[in-house]
Amino acid sequence: MADDIFLPPQPPRPFIGRRTEIEWLEQEIWRREFAGGRPIVISGAAGIGKTALIAEVLRRQRFVSVSVSTQIGRGKPEPARTASNGAPPNFPVWMACKSITEHLREFDALMRYRNDDRERRDVIVVLDGFDEIEDETQKSAVAHILNFKLVRTLILTSRTEVELRGVRTLRLGSLEPPDAESLITDLSQSIISPESMERMLEVVDGHPLAISILAALAKSLRPEDLSNALAGHIYDLRDIPSARRGKLISVAKPIIISANEGMIAALKKQPKDIFTLSPRKYEELVAELMRDMGYEVTLTKATRDGGKDILASIRTEVGDLLCLVEAKR
Repeated sequence: MADDIFLPPQPPRPFIGRRTEIEWLEQEIWRREFAGGRPIVISGAAGIGKTALIAEVLRRQRFVSVSVSTQIGRGKPEPARTASNGAPPNFPVWMACKSITEHLREFDALMRYRNDDRERRDVIVVLDGFDEIEDETQKSAVAHILNFKLVRTLILTSRTEVELRGVRTLRLGSLEPPDAESLITDLSQSIISPESMERMLEVVDGHPLAISILAALAKSLRPEDLSNALAGHIYDLRDIPSARRGKLISVAKPIIISANEGMIAALKKQPKDIFTLSPRKYEELVAELMRDMGYEVTLTKATRDGGKDILASIRTEVGDLLCLVEAKR
């Protein structure tokens, strides 16, 4: 809904772990000396839980969220509530960076309305996916938002380092093993043998997105099938008749080698400033190179859910081979 474009997402349930990180973020939000400046950056790999962490902190603080139509005066405001830490009521504004330019006008109107509300002056703004916009857009967006004096705290999420002066950075890493095990158990809703659990913890390495994927697998498989899958026997070549197995290897192996060599040769022709490309432009470049090598390519929508960036397929003697490509600049 258009009225809900600035509402924070709901954190995943259950939310397990991150006790130290939650405490740090709650303290930084309310530090008086940084009010109205020095943005907070939550950085980390895709799927590590940056968005979830902020959403959980906002939920615990019991910040009040109302629709945009209410905020800019087209409806009756909700009654104020006190945050759980005793601070004045606060209203977070959540924006996905990939659509920030589309909603700046609504954001400005929202800020002007709140500026007239004397009891609701402290605003937390979250820019989710800060690395998905160009450097110049990053700087102008931060300056534009902090120009509103009622903005208390600006929080950014990014998969890469943020090159802004004076930022306060929390680098989000893997979950602790006990928290990872608890999350696997809760999400899978199944009994997992100690051997399988040990292997799952090794595979996911505390990564929340990987945990959710493997937990879904554990939920759908019998214990013995899960054990085989974790041992790497999901698509075991030993299950294929020897005649077809040899043909598959002979067809697939040269394709993989030629793709690597072709990619390197094509990239060498690119200008030296290839690293100045935005992540999305780099994905488009890789997709175009794979098209030149004979692949049918689909470039997926820009998201932060840990999904693959490119789907590429090529026809061979033994059928279509599908490649799931993650492009990292």
